[in-house]
Amino acid sequence: MFARLVGLVILVILAAALASWLGAQPGMLAFEWLGWQVEMRTSLAVALLVVLALLLLFVDRLFRGLLGLPAWFGRNLARRRTESGHRALALGLMAVSAGEPDEARRQASRAQRLLAAPQLTDLLSAQAAHLSGDHQAADRYFTSLTRDKDTAFLGHVGLARLALEKDDPDAALAAARTALDIRPKSALAARQVMILEAERGNWAAALPALSVVMAAGDADDETGMLLSRQKAALSYLEALDDSAGSDTSLRRRARIGKAQDALAVMPGFWPAALLLADLHEQAGSPKKAVKPLETAFRNMPHELLAMRLRTLWGVNEGTAAGRLMRLIPDDGALAAEGRRVVAAVALENGLVGEARRLIDEIDPAMRDAAAWRLVARLAAEGEAPDGAAENDALREAGEAPRPRRWQCTSCQLVHEAWQPHCGGCAGFATLEWRRPDGITPLISSADETD
Repeated sequence: MFARLVGLVILVILAAALASWLGAQPGMLAFEWLGWQVEMRTSLAVALLVVLALLLLFVDRLFRGLLGLPAWFGRNLARRRTESGHRALALGLMAVSAGEPDEARRQASRAQRLLAAPQLTDLLSAQAAHLSGDHQAADRYFTSLTRDKDTAFLGHVGLARLALEKDDPDAALAAARTALDIRPKSALAARQVMILEAERGNWAAALPALSVVMAAGDADDETGMLLSRQKAALSYLEALDDSAGSDTSLRRRARIGKAQDALAVMPGFWPAALLLADLHEQAGSPKKAVKPLETAFRNMPHELLAMRLRTLWGVNEGTAAGRLMRLIPDDGALAAEGRRVVAAVALENGLVGEARRLIDEIDPAMRDAAAWRLVARLAAEGEAPDGAAENDALREAGEAPRPRRWQCTSCQLVHEAWQPHCGGCAGFATLEWRRPDGITPLISSADETD
């Protein structure tokens, strides 16, 4: 505002200076027109010419403005119509997000009347129809989106979702695969393909889609852990599948590679380590399984790993217990669990003293129910059985955390054995070997196995 005022003052000063200069110039202008003799100062003639030019410019602008008035009204009406259409589109999307199907459909209809943008309005109409439960209309709108190359991807993704809701996995997979072909780097389409292929048991077809999801790199820590479990699970399941003729050396090498891939992602996934040991034994080179088993034991101590390692080492019970001790982490929950596992193996092999020493090294606050049951066994089977100590240990076992189990990270259902899909929520690779959350510690025979 101040800059404009200064500019106006400068302009007035310059105009006054120019007028003063013109007025000071000598000279007369004389001309004859229609019998009239006209004489005036030269400065006045210049001023009249300037005024005449400004008047002609004003008349020209006025005439042009009158001629362009209908077009101006048309443009203004179109602008207001477009603004109203965009507002209806925004309100419709808000209604979809808020879960208001009636308002969403009303705004979608209004946007279709006001906007000449079928890609946007059809997408909103499809979302509104889907929200209101009108699957036929939603299918029609999503199908119309597939005819335009700019919206084809969204159309196929929507059709895949509709097919899933109609319990038609074949159609859902076809639509998801088409969407992935359109955008090969789409994590959304790849995730749908991976889940649907995994439901069919097509592990080899699910792995490339999972690689696309992992390459997106936009996952948080929890999602990243799930993706790692899914990759380990798919690799393990491929290694587990012997339907292609596992008796051939080529197929066996491929299965060994897949088991190694699973352990590379999750070194503590002990079912894959045990499978790798089986495959190496079938190939006639069991010693190659020692290192993966040792790595798995370091990351997740387990009785089955300890038993397999003792067999592969080919040493006596005392030496095996010593080697297992060297694999136990130095501190933390895994250190306590490793001592408990080695103590259980030692006790099963009659090394009562070694088992008692290992159990005593575990802080009582770190003992789970399985560790306290070992304390009870040691109290009952020692040279001088102590019934009171046994009862105290069993009471502690009833209040201690349960040992690790395969628990679904989604619905918290506990499984006695690993399986690709949760028996409760059907989530893929959601089972994690951990201490069950949200479950009261109980003493049961199931806690003593696997």
